[in-house]
Amino acid sequence: MVKNLLTLLLYFVIFIITNNLKAQDPEKYNLMYSKTYLETSQKDFKKALEIADSLYKISETPKFKAKSLMLSATLIQQSGNDRKSLEYALKAEEYVRNSDDYLWQSKIYGFLSSQYRSLGLFNQAKDYINKSEYVIKKINNASVASNMLGLVMQEKAYCEIEFNHYKKALYYVNQSNHLFKSIGNREPTLVANNYQLEGICYYKLGDNKRALSIYQKAASTLAPMSDNYLKGLIFSGIAQVYIETKNLDKAKLYLDKAESIAEQSNYLSLKDEIYNTSQQYYFATKNIEKLAEVKIKQDSTKEKISYNTSAFIDKEYSDSQQKYQIEEKKSHRNSLILILLITLFCVYIILIFIKSSNYKAKHTNIKVNTKQIQDNHIHQVFSLEENIQQESTDKEIITNLDFGQPAMMTPATEKKLLAKLEKFENSTLFTRNSISLPYLATYCDTNTKYLSYVINNFKHKDFNNYINELRIKYILEKLKSDSKYQKYKIASLADEAGFSSQSKFAIAFKKITDISPSHYLQALNEEKLNN
Repeated sequence: MVKNLLTLLLYFVIFIITNNLKAQDPEKYNLMYSKTYLETSQKDFKKALEIADSLYKISETPKFKAKSLMLSATLIQQSGNDRKSLEYALKAEEYVRNSDDYLWQSKIYGFLSSQYRSLGLFNQAKDYINKSEYVIKKINNASVASNMLGLVMQEKAYCEIEFNHYKKALYYVNQSNHLFKSIGNREPTLVANNYQLEGICYYKLGDNKRALSIYQKAASTLAPMSDNYLKGLIFSGIAQVYIETKNLDKAKLYLDKAESIAEQSNYLSLKDEIYNTSQQYYFATKNIEKLAEVKIKQDSTKEKISYNTSAFIDKEYSDSQQKYQIEEKKSHRNSLILILLITLFCVYIILIFIKSSNYKAKHTNIKVNTKQIQDNHIHQVFSLEENIQQESTDKEIITNLDFGQPAMMTPATEKKLLAKLEKFENSTLFTRNSISLPYLATYCDTNTKYLSYVINNFKHKDFNNYINELRIKYILEKLKSDSKYQKYKIASLADEAGFSSQSKFAIAFKKITDISPSHYLQALNEEKLNN
Protein backbone atom coordinates (compact mmCIF):
# COMPACT_ATOMS: atom_id res chain seq x y z
CA MET A 1 0.00 0.00 0.00
CA VAL A 2 2.77 2.42 1.00
CA LYS A 3 4.72 1.53 -2.16
CA ASN A 4 1.69 2.32 -4.33
CA LEU A 5 1.21 5.68 -2.61
CA LEU A 6 4.87 6.57 -3.16
CA THR A 7 4.57 5.64 -6.84
CA LEU A 8 1.49 7.85 -7.22
CA LEU A 9 3.31 10.68 -5.45
CA LEU A 10 6.26 10.33 -7.86
CA TYR A 11 3.97 10.52 -10.90
CA PHE A 12 2.22 13.54 -9.36
CA VAL A 13 5.60 15.28 -8.94
CA ILE A 14 6.51 14.48 -12.56
CA PHE A 15 3.09 15.78 -13.67
CA ILE A 16 3.72 19.08 -11.86
CA ILE A 17 7.20 19.33 -13.40
CA THR A 18 5.74 18.67 -16.83
CA ASN A 19 3.12 21.39 -16.51
CA ASN A 20 5.52 23.91 -15.03
CA LEU A 21 8.00 23.40 -17.84
CA LYS A 22 5.54 23.31 -20.73
CA ALA A 23 6.61 26.79 -21.72
CA GLN A 24 10.17 25.46 -21.86
CA ASP A 25 11.58 28.04 -19.48
CA PRO A 26 15.37 27.51 -19.81
CA GLU A 27 16.05 28.65 -16.23
CA LYS A 28 13.52 26.24 -14.70
CA TYR A 29 14.64 23.47 -17.02
CA ASN A 30 18.31 23.90 -16.11
CA LEU A 31 17.45 24.04 -12.42
CA MET A 32 15.56 20.73 -12.61
CA TYR A 33 18.31 19.23 -14.78
CA SER A 34 21.03 20.11 -12.24
CA LYS A 35 18.98 19.03 -9.24
CA THR A 36 18.20 15.66 -10.84
CA TYR A 37 21.85 15.02 -11.67
CA LEU A 38 23.45 16.30 -8.47
CA GLU A 39 20.87 15.51 -5.78
CA THR A 40 18.09 13.15 -6.86
CA SER A 41 20.40 10.62 -8.52
CA GLN A 42 22.37 10.24 -5.27
CA LYS A 43 19.25 9.62 -3.18
CA ASP A 44 16.89 7.82 -5.58
CA PHE A 45 18.50 6.66 -8.82
CA LYS A 46 15.29 5.22 -10.29
CA LYS A 47 13.42 8.45 -9.64
CA ALA A 48 16.23 10.44 -11.31
CA LEU A 49 15.92 8.30 -14.44
CA GLU A 50 12.14 8.80 -14.52
CA ILE A 51 12.52 12.58 -14.19
CA ALA A 52 15.15 12.57 -16.96
CA ASP A 53 12.70 10.66 -19.15
CA SER A 54 9.91 13.13 -18.36
CA LEU A 55 12.21 16.06 -19.24
CA TYR A 56 12.81 14.46 -22.62
CA LYS A 57 9.09 13.99 -23.28
CA ILE A 58 8.25 17.65 -22.58
CA SER A 59 11.26 19.09 -24.43
CA GLU A 60 10.10 21.30 -27.31
CA THR A 61 13.41 21.93 -29.07
CA PRO A 62 16.21 19.65 -30.33
CA LYS A 63 18.64 21.23 -27.85
CA PHE A 64 16.48 20.41 -24.80
CA LYS A 65 15.76 16.91 -26.12
CA ALA A 66 19.51 16.32 -26.55
CA LYS A 67 20.22 17.64 -23.04
CA SER A 68 17.57 15.34 -21.54
CA LEU A 69 18.96 12.33 -23.37
CA MET A 70 22.48 13.18 -22.20
CA LEU A 71 21.20 13.37 -18.62
CA SER A 72 19.84 9.84 -19.02
CA ALA A 73 23.06 8.71 -20.71
CA THR A 74 25.21 10.07 -17.87
CA LEU A 75 22.99 8.54 -15.18
CA ILE A 76 22.95 5.15 -16.91
CA GLN A 77 26.72 5.31 -17.32
CA GLN A 78 26.98 5.56 -13.52
CA SER A 79 24.96 2.35 -13.24
CA GLY A 80 27.63 0.54 -15.28
CA ASN A 81 25.56 -0.05 -18.42
CA ASP A 82 27.94 1.45 -21.00
CA ARG A 83 26.05 -0.02 -23.95
CA LYS A 84 22.69 1.53 -23.04
CA SER A 85 24.38 4.81 -22.09
CA LEU A 86 25.97 4.91 -25.53
CA GLU A 87 22.62 4.34 -27.22
CA TYR A 88 21.11 7.37 -25.43
CA ALA A 89 24.11 9.53 -26.39
CA LEU A 90 23.86 8.47 -30.04
CA LYS A 91 20.20 9.45 -30.01
CA ALA A 92 21.16 12.83 -28.52
CA GLU A 93 23.69 13.26 -31.31
CA GLU A 94 20.93 13.00 -33.90
CA TYR A 95 19.19 16.07 -32.42
CA VAL A 96 22.23 18.38 -32.53
CA ARG A 97 24.09 17.03 -35.56
CA ASN A 98 22.65 19.60 -38.00
CA SER A 99 22.21 22.44 -35.51
CA ASP A 100 24.48 25.37 -34.79
CA ASP A 101 24.73 24.48 -31.08
CA TYR A 102 28.44 23.71 -31.25
CA LEU A 103 28.90 23.58 -27.49
CA TRP A 104 26.48 20.69 -27.08
CA GLN A 105 27.79 19.01 -30.18
CA SER A 106 31.29 19.03 -28.69
CA LYS A 107 30.00 17.76 -25.32
CA ILE A 108 28.12 14.87 -26.90
CA TYR A 109 30.99 13.96 -29.22
CA GLY A 110 33.39 13.96 -26.26
CA PHE A 111 31.05 11.74 -24.25
CA LEU A 112 30.70 9.32 -27.18
CA SER A 113 34.46 9.16 -27.59
CA SER A 114 34.88 8.26 -23.93
CA GLN A 115 32.16 5.60 -24.10
CA TYR A 116 33.55 3.99 -27.24
CA ARG A 117 36.99 3.95 -25.62
CA SER A 118 35.62 2.23 -22.50
CA LEU A 119 34.13 -0.44 -24.79
CA GLY A 120 37.49 -0.91 -26.52
CA LEU A 121 36.24 0.49 -29.85
CA PHE A 122 39.16 2.84 -30.42
CA ASN A 123 38.57 3.75 -34.07
CA GLN A 124 35.11 5.07 -33.23
CA ALA A 125 36.52 6.85 -30.17
CA LYS A 126 39.11 8.61 -32.33
CA ASP A 127 36.48 9.65 -34.89
CA TYR A 128 34.32 11.31 -32.26
CA ILE A 129 37.16 13.10 -30.50
CA ASN A 130 38.16 14.53 -33.91
CA LYS A 131 34.55 15.65 -34.46
CA SER A 132 34.54 17.32 -31.05
CA GLU A 133 37.79 19.15 -31.77
CA TYR A 134 36.44 20.31 -35.14
CA VAL A 135 33.18 21.83 -33.82
CA ILE A 136 34.96 23.51 -30.88
CA LYS A 137 36.62 25.80 -33.44
CA LYS A 138 33.16 27.14 -34.26
CA ILE A 139 32.33 28.18 -30.67
CA ASN A 140 32.38 31.98 -30.46
CA ASN A 141 33.12 32.21 -26.73
CA ALA A 142 36.92 31.80 -26.44
CA SER A 143 36.80 30.82 -22.76
CA VAL A 144 34.18 28.10 -23.36
CA ALA A 145 36.09 26.85 -26.39
CA SER A 146 39.34 26.60 -24.39
CA ASN A 147 37.57 24.68 -21.62
CA MET A 148 36.09 22.18 -24.08
CA LEU A 149 39.43 21.81 -25.86
CA GLY A 150 41.06 21.06 -22.50
CA LEU A 151 38.61 18.16 -22.07
CA VAL A 152 39.42 16.95 -25.59
CA MET A 153 43.13 16.91 -24.70
CA GLN A 154 42.30 14.77 -21.64
CA GLU A 155 40.42 12.28 -23.80
CA LYS A 156 43.30 12.18 -26.30
CA ALA A 157 45.67 11.40 -23.42
CA TYR A 158 43.47 8.49 -22.32
CA CYS A 159 43.49 7.10 -25.87
CA GLU A 160 47.29 7.32 -26.13
CA ILE A 161 47.64 5.53 -22.78
CA GLU A 162 45.52 2.68 -24.15
CA PHE A 163 48.22 2.14 -26.80
CA ASN A 164 51.19 2.61 -24.40
CA HIS A 165 52.16 5.96 -25.94
CA TYR A 166 52.94 7.52 -22.56
CA LYS A 167 55.15 10.40 -23.71
CA LYS A 168 52.55 11.45 -26.25
CA ALA A 169 49.87 11.19 -23.56
CA LEU A 170 51.92 13.50 -21.32
CA TYR A 171 52.03 16.03 -24.15
CA TYR A 172 48.22 16.08 -24.31
CA VAL A 173 47.94 16.35 -20.51
CA ASN A 174 50.25 19.38 -20.57
CA GLN A 175 48.12 20.91 -23.32
CA SER A 176 45.00 20.30 -21.21
CA ASN A 177 46.60 21.90 -18.13
CA HIS A 178 47.68 24.94 -20.17
CA LEU A 179 44.15 25.44 -21.56
CA PHE A 180 42.48 25.17 -18.14
CA LYS A 181 45.00 27.57 -16.57
CA SER A 182 44.55 30.10 -19.40
CA ILE A 183 40.89 30.56 -18.42
CA GLY A 184 41.41 30.19 -14.67
CA ASN A 185 39.56 26.88 -14.44
CA ARG A 186 40.77 25.11 -11.28
CA GLU A 187 37.78 22.80 -10.86
CA PRO A 188 39.08 20.01 -8.53
CA THR A 189 37.87 17.08 -10.67
CA LEU A 190 39.55 18.44 -13.82
CA VAL A 191 42.82 19.15 -11.99
CA ALA A 192 42.84 15.75 -10.26
CA ASN A 193 42.01 14.01 -13.53
CA ASN A 194 45.08 15.48 -15.19
CA TYR A 195 47.22 14.58 -12.17
CA GLN A 196 45.93 11.01 -12.40
CA LEU A 197 46.81 10.82 -16.11
CA GLU A 198 50.32 12.11 -15.38
CA GLY A 199 50.68 9.57 -12.59
CA ILE A 200 49.84 6.69 -14.93
CA CYS A 201 52.35 7.89 -17.52
CA TYR A 202 55.28 8.39 -15.14
CA TYR A 203 54.56 5.04 -13.45
CA LYS A 204 54.55 3.26 -16.81
CA LEU A 205 57.74 5.08 -17.83
CA GLY A 206 59.46 3.79 -14.67
CA ASP A 207 59.69 7.11 -12.80
CA ASN A 208 58.09 5.85 -9.57
CA LYS A 209 59.18 8.80 -7.43
CA ARG A 210 57.57 11.36 -9.71
CA ALA A 211 54.48 9.19 -10.23
CA LEU A 212 53.93 8.90 -6.47
CA SER A 213 54.32 12.65 -5.95
CA ILE A 214 51.76 13.44 -8.66
CA TYR A 215 49.30 10.76 -7.48
CA GLN A 216 49.47 12.23 -3.96
CA LYS A 217 48.67 15.69 -5.37
CA ALA A 218 45.64 14.15 -7.07
CA ALA A 219 44.50 12.48 -3.83
CA SER A 220 44.96 15.75 -1.91
CA THR A 221 42.91 17.67 -4.51
CA LEU A 222 39.98 15.26 -4.15
CA ALA A 223 40.27 14.81 -0.36
CA PRO A 224 37.26 17.06 0.49
CA MET A 225 35.04 15.12 -1.93
CA SER A 226 33.21 11.87 -1.23
CA ASP A 227 34.46 8.59 -2.69
CA ASN A 228 34.07 8.38 -6.45
CA TYR A 229 35.37 6.71 -9.60
CA LEU A 230 38.39 9.03 -9.95
CA LYS A 231 39.42 8.55 -6.32
CA GLY A 232 39.36 4.79 -6.85
CA LEU A 233 41.73 5.08 -9.82
CA ILE A 234 44.08 7.39 -7.89
CA PHE A 235 44.25 5.09 -4.83
CA SER A 236 44.86 2.14 -7.16
CA GLY A 237 47.69 4.07 -8.85
CA ILE A 238 49.35 4.89 -5.52
CA ALA A 239 49.09 1.22 -4.50
CA GLN A 240 50.77 0.17 -7.76
CA VAL A 241 53.73 2.50 -7.13
CA TYR A 242 54.16 1.17 -3.58
CA ILE A 243 53.99 -2.43 -4.85
CA GLU A 244 56.65 -1.64 -7.45
CA THR A 245 58.91 -0.07 -4.80
CA LYS A 246 58.33 -3.03 -2.40
CA ASN A 247 56.58 -0.87 0.23
CA LEU A 248 53.82 -3.45 0.69
CA ASP A 249 52.38 -2.08 3.96
CA LYS A 250 51.54 1.27 2.37
CA ALA A 251 50.41 -0.51 -0.79
CA LYS A 252 47.86 -2.47 1.26
CA LEU A 253 46.59 0.74 2.88
CA TYR A 254 45.72 2.33 -0.47
CA LEU A 255 44.62 -0.93 -2.07
CA ASP A 256 42.02 -1.36 0.69
CA LYS A 257 40.68 2.12 -0.09
CA ALA A 258 40.56 1.38 -3.81
CA GLU A 259 38.89 -2.02 -3.29
CA SER A 260 36.27 -0.45 -1.02
CA ILE A 261 35.33 2.06 -3.74
CA ALA A 262 35.33 -0.66 -6.43
CA GLU A 263 32.98 -2.91 -4.47
CA GLN A 264 30.43 -0.08 -4.10
CA SER A 265 30.81 1.17 -7.67
CA ASN A 266 28.89 0.09 -10.76
CA TYR A 267 31.74 1.09 -13.08
CA LEU A 268 33.03 -2.14 -14.60
CA SER A 269 36.21 -0.52 -15.94
CA LEU A 270 37.07 0.72 -12.42
CA LYS A 271 36.57 -2.76 -10.96
CA ASP A 272 38.73 -4.31 -13.68
CA GLU A 273 41.56 -1.83 -13.08
CA ILE A 274 41.55 -2.28 -9.31
CA TYR A 275 41.37 -6.07 -9.60
CA ASN A 276 44.58 -5.83 -11.67
CA THR A 277 46.26 -3.93 -8.84
CA SER A 278 44.95 -6.45 -6.28
CA GLN A 279 46.51 -9.31 -8.22
CA GLN A 280 49.83 -7.47 -8.36
CA TYR A 281 49.73 -7.09 -4.56
CA TYR A 282 48.74 -10.69 -3.80
CA PHE A 283 51.35 -11.92 -6.27
CA ALA A 284 54.01 -9.81 -4.48
CA THR A 285 52.91 -11.16 -1.07
CA LYS A 286 52.61 -14.74 -2.44
CA ASN A 287 49.03 -15.02 -1.20
CA ILE A 288 47.82 -17.65 -3.68
CA GLU A 289 44.32 -18.02 -2.25
CA LYS A 290 43.56 -14.29 -2.42
CA LEU A 291 45.12 -14.14 -5.88
CA ALA A 292 42.73 -16.85 -7.08
CA GLU A 293 39.77 -15.14 -5.40
CA VAL A 294 40.45 -11.82 -7.12
CA LYS A 295 41.03 -13.59 -10.46
CA ILE A 296 37.51 -15.06 -10.28
CA LYS A 297 36.06 -11.58 -9.60
CA GLN A 298 38.00 -10.07 -12.48
CA ASP A 299 36.96 -12.84 -14.89
CA SER A 300 33.33 -12.15 -14.02
CA THR A 301 33.83 -8.42 -14.60
CA LYS A 302 35.61 -9.01 -17.92
CA GLU A 303 32.73 -11.23 -19.07
CA LYS A 304 30.27 -8.40 -18.39
CA ILE A 305 32.48 -5.91 -20.23
CA SER A 306 32.81 -8.35 -23.12
CA TYR A 307 29.03 -8.87 -23.18
CA ASN A 308 28.38 -5.11 -23.30
CA THR A 309 30.89 -4.71 -26.12
CA SER A 310 29.77 -7.69 -28.20
CA ALA A 311 26.07 -6.86 -27.72
CA PHE A 312 26.66 -3.31 -28.93
CA ILE A 313 28.77 -4.46 -31.88
CA ASP A 314 26.07 -7.00 -32.83
CA LYS A 315 23.47 -4.23 -32.76
CA GLU A 316 25.71 -1.93 -34.82
CA TYR A 317 26.24 -4.73 -37.35
CA SER A 318 22.49 -5.47 -37.53
CA ASP A 319 21.68 -1.77 -38.04
CA SER A 320 24.39 -1.38 -40.69
CA GLN A 321 23.13 -4.49 -42.50
CA GLN A 322 19.58 -3.09 -42.60
CA LYS A 323 20.90 0.23 -43.84
CA TYR A 324 23.01 -1.55 -46.45
CA GLN A 325 20.01 -3.57 -47.69
CA ILE A 326 17.92 -0.40 -48.05
CA GLU A 327 20.74 1.38 -49.90
CA GLU A 328 21.30 -1.71 -52.06
CA LYS A 329 17.62 -1.68 -53.11
CA LYS A 330 17.86 2.01 -53.96
CA SER A 331 21.06 1.42 -55.87
CA HIS A 332 19.48 -1.48 -57.79
CA ARG A 333 16.48 0.67 -58.72
CA ASN A 334 18.72 3.54 -59.82
CA SER A 335 20.83 1.12 -61.87
CA LEU A 336 17.76 -0.13 -63.74
CA ILE A 337 16.72 3.43 -64.53
CA LEU A 338 20.25 4.23 -65.70
CA ILE A 339 20.39 1.13 -67.92
CA LEU A 340 17.04 2.07 -69.48
CA LEU A 341 18.22 5.62 -70.22
CA ILE A 342 21.50 4.36 -71.69
CA THR A 343 19.58 1.87 -73.89
CA LEU A 344 17.27 4.59 -75.22
CA PHE A 345 20.23 6.83 -75.84
CA CYS A 346 22.04 4.07 -77.76
CA VAL A 347 18.98 3.41 -79.90
CA TYR A 348 18.78 7.12 -80.67
CA ILE A 349 22.47 7.23 -81.67
CA ILE A 350 22.13 4.15 -83.89
CA LEU A 351 19.18 5.71 -85.73
CA ILE A 352 21.23 8.82 -86.40
CA PHE A 353 24.14 6.73 -87.66
CA ILE A 354 21.90 4.79 -90.04
CA LYS A 355 20.76 8.03 -91.62
CA SER A 356 24.28 9.36 -91.85
CA SER A 357 26.27 9.00 -95.09
CA ASN A 358 29.37 8.40 -93.03
CA TYR A 359 27.81 5.48 -91.14
CA LYS A 360 30.67 3.04 -91.76
CA ALA A 361 33.39 5.43 -90.63
CA LYS A 362 31.45 6.42 -87.56
CA HIS A 363 30.64 2.80 -86.85
CA THR A 364 34.37 2.05 -86.92
CA ASN A 365 34.98 4.90 -84.48
CA ILE A 366 32.32 3.53 -82.19
CA LYS A 367 34.12 0.17 -82.15
CA VAL A 368 37.42 1.87 -81.37
CA ASN A 369 35.82 3.92 -78.58
CA THR A 370 34.08 0.86 -77.22
CA LYS A 371 37.35 -1.05 -77.13
CA GLN A 372 39.02 1.88 -75.35
CA ILE A 373 36.22 1.94 -72.79
CA GLN A 374 36.59 -1.80 -72.26
CA ASP A 375 40.38 -1.47 -71.95
CA ASN A 376 39.95 1.39 -69.48
CA HIS A 377 37.41 -0.66 -67.57
CA ILE A 378 39.77 -3.65 -67.42
CA HIS A 379 42.60 -1.33 -66.33
CA GLN A 380 40.37 0.11 -63.57
CA VAL A 381 39.43 -3.37 -62.38
CA PHE A 382 43.08 -4.42 -62.14
CA SER A 383 43.97 -1.14 -60.44
CA LEU A 384 41.17 -1.68 -57.95
CA GLU A 385 42.40 -5.21 -57.23
CA GLU A 386 45.94 -3.89 -56.70
CA ASN A 387 44.62 -1.23 -54.33
CA ILE A 388 42.64 -3.81 -52.37
CA GLN A 389 45.70 -6.04 -52.10
CA GLN A 390 47.82 -3.09 -51.01
CA GLU A 391 45.23 -2.01 -48.41
CA SER A 392 45.13 -5.55 -47.09
CA THR A 393 48.93 -5.52 -46.81
CA ASP A 394 48.96 -2.11 -45.17
CA LYS A 395 46.33 -2.91 -42.52
CA GLU A 396 47.60 -2.47 -39.00
CA ILE A 397 47.94 -5.80 -37.24
CA ILE A 398 46.97 -5.54 -33.59
CA THR A 399 49.06 -7.88 -31.48
CA ASN A 400 49.41 -8.59 -27.80
CA LEU A 401 51.30 -6.00 -25.77
CA ASP A 402 55.04 -6.57 -25.69
CA PHE A 403 56.16 -6.51 -22.10
CA GLY A 404 59.76 -7.09 -23.07
CA GLN A 405 61.96 -10.18 -23.16
CA PRO A 406 62.85 -11.75 -19.82
CA ALA A 407 66.40 -11.59 -18.65
CA MET A 408 68.57 -14.54 -19.60
CA MET A 409 68.37 -17.35 -17.06
CA THR A 410 71.12 -19.62 -15.96
CA PRO A 411 70.74 -23.35 -16.74
CA ALA A 412 70.29 -23.91 -13.00
CA THR A 413 67.29 -21.55 -12.92
CA GLU A 414 65.74 -23.22 -15.96
CA LYS A 415 66.24 -26.64 -14.39
CA LYS A 416 64.64 -25.46 -11.16
CA LEU A 417 61.58 -24.08 -12.98
CA LEU A 418 61.18 -27.23 -15.08
CA ALA A 419 61.24 -29.30 -11.88
CA LYS A 420 58.54 -27.07 -10.38
CA LEU A 421 56.44 -27.47 -13.53
CA GLU A 422 56.85 -31.23 -13.41
CA LYS A 423 55.57 -31.19 -9.83
CA PHE A 424 52.67 -29.00 -10.95
CA GLU A 425 51.86 -31.37 -13.84
CA ASN A 426 51.75 -34.33 -11.44
CA SER A 427 49.21 -32.50 -9.25
CA THR A 428 45.64 -31.57 -10.12
CA LEU A 429 46.08 -27.83 -9.54
CA PHE A 430 45.62 -27.21 -13.26
CA THR A 431 41.96 -28.32 -12.93
CA ARG A 432 41.21 -25.22 -10.87
CA ASN A 433 38.98 -22.88 -12.84
CA SER A 434 40.84 -19.88 -11.39
CA ILE A 435 44.32 -20.96 -12.51
CA SER A 436 46.30 -18.08 -14.00
CA LEU A 437 49.84 -17.22 -15.03
CA PRO A 438 50.46 -15.14 -11.84
CA TYR A 439 49.07 -18.03 -9.75
CA LEU A 440 51.42 -20.57 -11.34
CA ALA A 441 54.35 -18.12 -11.12
CA THR A 442 53.73 -17.81 -7.38
CA TYR A 443 53.55 -21.60 -7.09
CA CYS A 444 56.88 -21.91 -8.93
CA ASP A 445 58.42 -19.12 -6.82
CA THR A 446 59.31 -17.01 -9.87
CA ASN A 447 57.92 -14.14 -11.93
CA THR A 448 55.53 -14.28 -14.90
CA LYS A 449 58.22 -13.31 -17.44
CA TYR A 450 60.54 -16.18 -16.51
CA LEU A 451 57.64 -18.63 -16.36
CA SER A 452 56.31 -17.59 -19.79
CA TYR A 453 59.81 -17.95 -21.23
CA VAL A 454 60.23 -21.50 -19.91
CA ILE A 455 56.74 -22.62 -21.02
CA ASN A 456 57.20 -21.14 -24.51
CA ASN A 457 60.71 -22.53 -25.03
CA PHE A 458 60.53 -25.90 -23.28
CA LYS A 459 56.84 -26.79 -23.56
CA HIS A 460 56.59 -25.16 -27.01
CA LYS A 461 53.23 -23.52 -26.36
CA ASP A 462 51.75 -20.51 -24.61
CA PHE A 463 50.29 -20.63 -21.08
CA ASN A 464 46.64 -21.19 -22.09
CA ASN A 465 47.42 -24.06 -24.46
CA TYR A 466 49.78 -25.56 -21.87
CA ILE A 467 47.01 -25.63 -19.24
CA ASN A 468 44.37 -26.85 -21.69
CA GLU A 469 46.58 -29.75 -22.79
CA LEU A 470 47.15 -30.81 -19.17
CA ARG A 471 43.41 -30.69 -18.52
CA ILE A 472 42.48 -32.73 -21.62
CA LYS A 473 45.16 -35.35 -20.92
CA TYR A 474 43.85 -35.57 -17.36
CA ILE A 475 40.29 -36.25 -18.59
CA LEU A 476 41.50 -38.73 -21.22
CA GLU A 477 43.32 -40.69 -18.52
CA LYS A 478 40.22 -40.65 -16.30
CA LEU A 479 38.02 -41.88 -19.16
CA LYS A 480 40.38 -44.78 -19.85
CA SER A 481 41.08 -45.80 -16.25
CA ASP A 482 37.74 -45.16 -14.53
CA SER A 483 34.56 -46.38 -16.23
CA LYS A 484 32.30 -44.08 -14.20
CA TYR A 485 33.71 -41.08 -16.11
CA GLN A 486 32.36 -42.59 -19.35
CA LYS A 487 28.85 -42.07 -17.94
CA TYR A 488 29.42 -38.37 -17.21
CA LYS A 489 27.79 -35.71 -19.33
CA ILE A 490 30.18 -33.58 -21.35
CA ALA A 491 29.37 -30.53 -19.21
CA SER A 492 30.41 -32.53 -16.11
CA LEU A 493 33.67 -33.57 -17.76
CA ALA A 494 34.36 -29.94 -18.67
CA ASP A 495 33.76 -28.87 -15.07
CA GLU A 496 35.92 -31.71 -13.75
CA ALA A 497 38.79 -30.60 -15.98
CA GLY A 498 38.51 -26.96 -14.88
CA PHE A 499 36.99 -25.42 -18.00
CA SER A 500 34.57 -22.52 -17.52
CA SER A 501 32.22 -23.75 -20.25
CA GLN A 502 31.37 -26.87 -22.24
CA SER A 503 32.17 -25.11 -25.53
CA LYS A 504 35.72 -24.22 -24.44
CA PHE A 505 36.24 -27.81 -23.31
CA ALA A 506 34.99 -29.16 -26.65
CA ILE A 507 37.32 -26.85 -28.63
CA ALA A 508 40.38 -27.81 -26.56
CA PHE A 509 39.44 -31.52 -26.69
CA LYS A 510 39.13 -31.57 -30.47
CA LYS A 511 42.36 -29.60 -30.85
CA ILE A 512 44.27 -32.35 -29.02
CA THR A 513 42.39 -35.51 -30.10
CA ASP A 514 41.08 -34.36 -33.53
CA ILE A 515 37.57 -35.55 -32.60
CA SER A 516 34.78 -34.13 -30.47
CA PRO A 517 34.16 -35.35 -26.88
CA SER A 518 30.85 -36.95 -27.90
CA HIS A 519 32.48 -38.94 -30.73
CA TYR A 520 35.29 -39.98 -28.40
CA LEU A 521 32.81 -41.27 -25.80
CA GLN A 522 30.90 -43.09 -28.53
CA ALA A 523 34.12 -44.77 -29.70
CA LEU A 524 34.93 -45.83 -26.14
CA ASN A 525 31.49 -47.39 -25.69
CA GLU A 526 31.76 -49.26 -29.00
CA GLU A 527 35.20 -50.56 -28.04
CA LYS A 528 33.80 -51.68 -24.69
CA LEU A 529 30.95 -53.58 -26.41
CA ASN A 530 33.34 -55.27 -28.87
CA ASN A 531 35.56 -56.46 -26.03
